[in-house]
Amino acid sequence: MNTATVNLFLDKRASKEGEGLIKWLVCQDRKQRLFTTGIKVTLEGWNFLQANKGRKVLDNRIKDEEKRDLWQKIYGDTFRDEITGKEQTGYLKRAQVVIGQLYDTFTFDGFAEAITNYGKEQVKPVEQTDLIAALFSKAANMSGAGRIGNAMNYELAAKSLRRFVYSLSDEKRKEFLNIPVPRRSTQLRHEVTLKFENLTPAFLTTYEQWMQHYGKASQSPTRPSTGASLTTVGIYLRHVRAVVNDAIEAGIISRDTYPFGRNRYIIPAGANVKKALPKADIEKIKQYQPLAGTTEQRSHDLWLFSYFCNGANLTDICRLTWNRVDLKEGKLTFIRQKTARSKKQNQVPVVAHLRPETLAIIERWGMVERRPNGYVFPFLTSDMTDRQKKQTIHQIVKMTNKWMGKIAEQIGIEGDTNSYSARHSFATSLLKSKAPLAFISKSLGHTNIKTTESYLGSFDDEEAKVFLNSL
Repeated sequence: MNTATVNLFLDKRASKEGEGLIKWLVCQDRKQRLFTTGIKVTLEGWNFLQANKGRKVLDNRIKDEEKRDLWQKIYGDTFRDEITGKEQTGYLKRAQVVIGQLYDTFTFDGFAEAITNYGKEQVKPVEQTDLIAALFSKAANMSGAGRIGNAMNYELAAKSLRRFVYSLSDEKRKEFLNIPVPRRSTQLRHEVTLKFENLTPAFLTTYEQWMQHYGKASQSPTRPSTGASLTTVGIYLRHVRAVVNDAIEAGIISRDTYPFGRNRYIIPAGANVKKALPKADIEKIKQYQPLAGTTEQRSHDLWLFSYFCNGANLTDICRLTWNRVDLKEGKLTFIRQKTARSKKQNQVPVVAHLRPETLAIIERWGMVERRPNGYVFPFLTSDMTDRQKKQTIHQIVKMTNKWMGKIAEQIGIEGDTNSYSARHSFATSLLKSKAPLAFISKSLGHTNIKTTESYLGSFDDEEAKVFLNSL
């Protein structure tokens, strides 16, 4: 392939009498095409350019400033734009630069696009400059991959940061976002974005403080926002950190601007205290008789089903299908949803043996039609989207926790009776029965026994000492 060449051509058809339009005449492999520069000249001006086109610099004897400026614009390496005052590349030079850049990938169409955009600042996608937009983009990618839980957390982090940014006073916007304070009270405030470079340790510290006072948005316009826990702050900011890491890997921002870590900003871990119920409280829950057919009974049954079925969380219970239930052998087998995607090559199936109590719960709430891929319980349907399933399960968890809290008040339980306490109570009961740690770990579906050992942190101090001494 022959290298493309460029010359200048005056198209006298494109202008009025006595003028012409200067165009680039690009040739390659005996083919040629014209591309307009947009510059009109008189025939006198064109003749002057032709007479001086081979010069590296213009002769000082030429005193006509207009002709000198025209020559510099067309043949010079650079010229000063009379409108913007900025240095620009000469028109013949910029065409030569584009051809050099395209080189063996040269096409006439490619040249047309490159020369049209020459010198223009490339507009970056908004997610490459705005952190909030990057969080929403990450959420969309996660949702497309079926990772709805992560997608929702990225969305929540984005919405939380957006609320915080819009809550900032004019002075704080200037301090954190480098946005000038309006000169007059009637002046409109700037549309706010959160650029990656604005994510500083000071910004993050102020955001954490704001979250503890206003982080939980009110669902009612008449009620004020309330504070969020440090656990919630930690969840949101770990997702923010992931997006920042993505931006560094993609070369969008410099690693020197990284705001997290030692001597910068430390993401709070939150208390995250998980305490199992004592045996006496578990017996109270077993003995409690809710009103048949009510949400209270369903919540009570789901808690017990979780406790008896190896501490299965409600997500796994809601997603349980009939092909995972072996009524003849009296057991059910499932892969924890939490690890189904993150540990595809190291999945530990959970095998839970069915008891009279759990069989009764299946009979009471299970679907009549028992298709192999059909859901056991009537919460999800096959035509739901992943997001709809996630939202439905969230609502089931919310209602279960609400009713179990009411039951706890009635029967005198002071400890937390949320759905996760059933899982910890299951592990605790096994350990108190002197079951081997490896058995407990497998029953819980853990891939690492250290994860199971961490459950000891939720026991009473005296109990933990006994357990640890027996290891």
